[in-house]
Amino acid sequence: MYVPELEQEMAVLGRDEAELLDAQEPGRWNIISISNEPLGAPVFPGARRLLRLAFDDVEDGWGEPDAVYASEEDIEKALSFARKSGNQPLLVHCTAGVSRSTALAWALVYDRLRGAPQAGRTAIEIVRRIRPMLMPNRHVLRLGIVLLTANASEAARLRKELAPLV
Repeated sequence: MYVPELEQEMAVLGRDEAELLDAQEPGRWNIISISNEPLGAPVFPGARRLLRLAFDDVEDGWGEPDAVYASEEDIEKALSFARKSGNQPLLVHCTAGVSRSTALAWALVYDRLRGAPQAGRTAIEIVRRIRPMLMPNRHVLRLGIVLLTANASEAARLRKELAPLV
């Protein structure tokens, strides 16, 4: 979907949808692939550029003892990848395209809109237009807030703007 606010094509999808789109449009998409599946990471032979992140869909206090949580480094890698992609088409996927990918997509969109009034809320609205079924992973959202705000008061304002999602 073309996002006028970003002047960019962006997709947030589940694994199967992402693999299909990559096959249909080889060489078009910069892909952020979030997967920690026992069957292995999906293959994207047509990706223009590919970033693989490996973490589970878990939140603080809700994971299995051996679960892999998203880290600040994961979010930083995704932000760097998206920034280097500029306005080229960007696809973010996780297994179902509902939790990890929508939360990460929020951070990527918010990064582009920072400084605009109600940027946090606008970023969620954009992600909702791209992927209407969303339940952003709160752990990933919180990491994005920490990395994309300059101080505690800015982070508190953003958490309030995003309530009840965080």
